[in-house]
Amino acid sequence: MLVRNSFTQTVENYMNRNVPKLTAKHTVRDAVEIFRKDKIWILPVMDEHNLFIGAMTPSAIFKALSENASIDDDILPYIIKNTITVYETDDLAEVRLFLQEKQVGQAVVLSSDNTVSGVLDTKNIIYAYQTRSDTYGNSLESLFQHMQSGLLALDRNGRILVANHSAEIMCNIKRDYSIGRHYSEVFPDLIEFTSEHNQMTDIPLQRVSIENKQLLVKYKSLSRESKYWGGIILISDLTDYEEIAKELEITKRLERTLQTVLNTTNDAYIVIDQSSKVDMVNEAAMEFIKEPRSALLNKHVREVIPEIHLEEALSKDFQTEKLEALIIGNRKCLVQKTPIYKDQQLVGSIAKIIYKDLHKWKSVIKTLTELEKEVSFYRGELSLIGGTPFDLDDIITQDDELKKLKNFARQSASGFSNVLLLGESGTGKELFARGIHNASLRSGKFIKVNCAAIPEELWESEFFGYADGAFTGAKKGGKPGKFELANNGTLFLDEIGDMPLLMQVKLLRVIQEKEFERVGGSETINVNVRIIAATNKNLTEMVAKNEFREDLFYRLNVIVINIPPLRERTNDIPLLSNFIIKKLSHLMGMGEINISKQALMVLSMHNWPGNVRELENAIERALNAVEGDLLDTEHLPEYIQKQKNNNTNEKVSIKQSNEDQVSISDFYKLNMDNAEKDAITFALNQSNGNRTAAAKLLGISRSQFYKKLRKLDIQ
Repeated sequence: MLVRNSFTQTVENYMNRNVPKLTAKHTVRDAVEIFRKDKIWILPVMDEHNLFIGAMTPSAIFKALSENASIDDDILPYIIKNTITVYETDDLAEVRLFLQEKQVGQAVVLSSDNTVSGVLDTKNIIYAYQTRSDTYGNSLESLFQHMQSGLLALDRNGRILVANHSAEIMCNIKRDYSIGRHYSEVFPDLIEFTSEHNQMTDIPLQRVSIENKQLLVKYKSLSRESKYWGGIILISDLTDYEEIAKELEITKRLERTLQTVLNTTNDAYIVIDQSSKVDMVNEAAMEFIKEPRSALLNKHVREVIPEIHLEEALSKDFQTEKLEALIIGNRKCLVQKTPIYKDQQLVGSIAKIIYKDLHKWKSVIKTLTELEKEVSFYRGELSLIGGTPFDLDDIITQDDELKKLKNFARQSASGFSNVLLLGESGTGKELFARGIHNASLRSGKFIKVNCAAIPEELWESEFFGYADGAFTGAKKGGKPGKFELANNGTLFLDEIGDMPLLMQVKLLRVIQEKEFERVGGSETINVNVRIIAATNKNLTEMVAKNEFREDLFYRLNVIVINIPPLRERTNDIPLLSNFIIKKLSHLMGMGEINISKQALMVLSMHNWPGNVRELENAIERALNAVEGDLLDTEHLPEYIQKQKNNNTNEKVSIKQSNEDQVSISDFYKLNMDNAEKDAITFALNQSNGNRTAAAKLLGISRSQFYKKLRKLDIQ
């Protein structure tokens, strides 16, 4: 229909528009001159009002001259008044038939208002049909060349007229070679379908092999009005289809195997496609849902078993696997949902429903849970003793000063300068060291050495290693020392203040020269090691007392990070306490444990000389005393409770709330009020009771000073 409509043309598309017009005053000579000059076969004649009254043709002029008319006579007596006319909008094909019927070769063309707009003659019609033929030809040629099937067009003698691109590829022929040749030269194995009367008959599908290609060939003869004029050969490449058929057979076989395997299990399996429709169920699923397979397949999974929400597994945000405990109907079950991917594309999902013999799973699940807790704990511990990455962001704090130290440590991590970490025991110096190493660009390992734990006679072999046969009992082949192990990485010297002076000299040489020899060896080993040292001692005082080498001190004292003790950042205690409780309760299999506000307040009041290490020890001890799910003051170690009572006796007592709990914010407010009260009292004493002078001394306005006097009830 589209092709047919594209060739529908009207008269106005092909008529002659620029046609001279004659009037009654023109002579025969004028008409002859126009016919000679414009090479046309009809001229419209108009009256004085420019209305069409007839037409002049060469035959009309011959008739006038044969009747002895003068060439200078007016044309009016000789015009054809019953001239054939057509309209611009008339269909060209219908006009052609109309002119054939009237046995004329031209017509005057009128517009919709009956004025003359041009003429139409045989040349116009021939041109229109030639254009139409060319368009048909081009369209057919384009259609042939873009067909996926191969096509050969034959004449009535079986010679190839047209070969499309697909035929060239399938038959391995060139178009220039094939055109004009007999089809048997291309398909020598094809049965002869030319009859003895040079008539070709249709042949059904026939299989033909050409250069390892399996082709399917069909011939269709073409005729018009019972007159045979040729035919076409259609070719399909079976090679790809056979591969697809093999894959389909394999897929069906696998599907049957999968169905058989699923039917042997006690668990119910439901598979859905990308549109959430049920694609496969096993016998256990039919038993669970109590419906036959025919009632389940191709239905939306929500219609079949809405409780499991299997369509969730088709979401991009869905985790790889999800196991849930559900009650469906009156049955308890475990449901595992898993997405199905093919070539990294989500194509469906599968649900596994475990509903038989659930009691057997209880002990297994309990064992697995305990194992997961242990693995989780030991992974955390390995991050401290092994090479597991530890980031500075893993240091938990909300203290502004410690946050600044973390940022400074991250900035200095990318450099090569040595770092000195200062701070009391248990403040987290090793965490900073690991964080700096992992934030750096160094490709080597993080090697830790506890300088306080190495016997003096083993210092050199531990640091520099030893060569083969260096001493009795030495390992065959020798052993690398800490410096070699830390090459291109970081050597963390914990408790550097406990390093013997003799060893300090040798350490200084390696830091300066970046080279050393193994004990008992002669080969010089070059290393690129960054030193991070840590101590809880005052190295400056030790240098003054000649207990620590001054030159080594300045080598280490390049980037100094002084980590504040826990008592100077009490706002971190609630945060750290909750983190430690979560970690330890998980390991101990206690479930979720909360801590009361009063217990947090007591922990915040403690001095913590052992810092975070002491806090973790105290919480672990308290968790062992907890029977429910709340860690309260009574569970804390005795020495911390006594400390709380001492602090309470020394300071103003805090009234308990209706629930016998005091929030940390109340504790903070009380301490702030006490500090302000002490400062104002001190200022008044310094100014001999002069309130204006006291306010000036405190740096606040007089009105603010009086407000604080009233607020704090200071006389």
